Amino acid sequence: MNITASICTDIYAIFLLMTIIWLANMNPIGDKYINKIYISVSKLTIILLVLEIFTVLIGHSNNSKLVIPHRIANVMGFSFSPVVPYLLSNFLNGKKKGIKDILFSILLYFNIIMCIISYSTGWIFFVDDHNQYYRGKLFLIPMIISVFFYVRLLMKVKKIINDNKNEVNKFIVLIIFLPMLGAILQILFKDILLIWGNMAVSLVLYYILMRELQFRYDSQTGIKNRLAFEKAMKKYIEADKNAAIVVLDINFLKRINDKYGHKVGDDVIINAARIIQNSFTNIGEAFRIGGDEFCVICEEITQEKLDVALTKLDELINRANKDRIVKIEMAYGYDFYDKNENENIYSIFSKADHAMYEHKSILKGLYGRRSTDN
Repeated sequence: MNITASICTDIYAIFLLMTIIWLANMNPIGDKYINKIYISVSKLTIILLVLEIFTVLIGHSNNSKLVIPHRIANVMGFSFSPVVPYLLSNFLNGKKKGIKDILFSILLYFNIIMCIISYSTGWIFFVDDHNQYYRGKLFLIPMIISVFFYVRLLMKVKKIINDNKNEVNKFIVLIIFLPMLGAILQILFKDILLIWGNMAVSLVLYYILMRELQFRYDSQTGIKNRLAFEKAMKKYIEADKNAAIVVLDINFLKRINDKYGHKVGDDVIINAARIIQNSFTNIGEAFRIGGDEFCVICEEITQEKLDVALTKLDELINRANKDRIVKIEMAYGYDFYDKNENENIYSIFSKADHAMYEHKSILKGLYGRRSTDN
């Protein structure tokens, strides 16, 4: 790879990452912990890009005075390389850490020790007295460890896709695959430097994607928000499709917030959203349309399939409540939109909403009047 092109690409990547770090501080993605990990990974990638530029520049000189800094730069570069995918794995885990995460961290320390020893032994890399760089016999150790963490990262993403059925998760796989592809190509072709440039692109794309999703997804529950709901409803004004509209509402949420606090109330909302999503997997799209209100749009669904989903909803609520002190209770109602009828989709939503409040009144023993205790 042309030296000037490689350096210019890395400098451009550093500029992008510095911009993204500034934006992430101004407009965080996720909670504080997630945003902190994201910024840490971005900063570490900048360090690795700087080291890469440094080694490229001094690696083309025969000045013996540069041998020591050249070796130190390689020790740091090879030591830090597996840390990035390891941190990204923790990024997906959140604050939750298991025994496996602790055991895997031992690989990082092993790699760091091997890199430090290589300063004099040349096991991972070797810089001779004329400042010429060579790959050592154990050069693949940092690369294999890095690829291992990238594969582990992809496996975690795959699990998230299977759990959430979110259409953008597949795009996240592609984002994560970029640096992994760079690592594989760099192993095969020693003159190609792609890992950290690709990582910078991945981090920038991830930030852009997350910011875009914040406009479509509810940050608390992870399901689509009111804006996405309105967009989905408008499709049926022009689309030639039938659908069922299911409106759901959490009972006694105000009472729960007043008695147990908003933290417990938030837990009820999050678990209710998860139950709704699991109940309508593959047959409907769930939205949070208000504080304690949800809606599911089921395209081209039969009454029989809808009954199965609602039965599953009741079963999942009962199952969840067995282990809960503060119980989850939801009222729901539905109606069918027929493309051949004169009624529009919003009229059907109103009917489903009315049916939900009738169900809510029955559950609360308030039949005949609309409850204000949502």
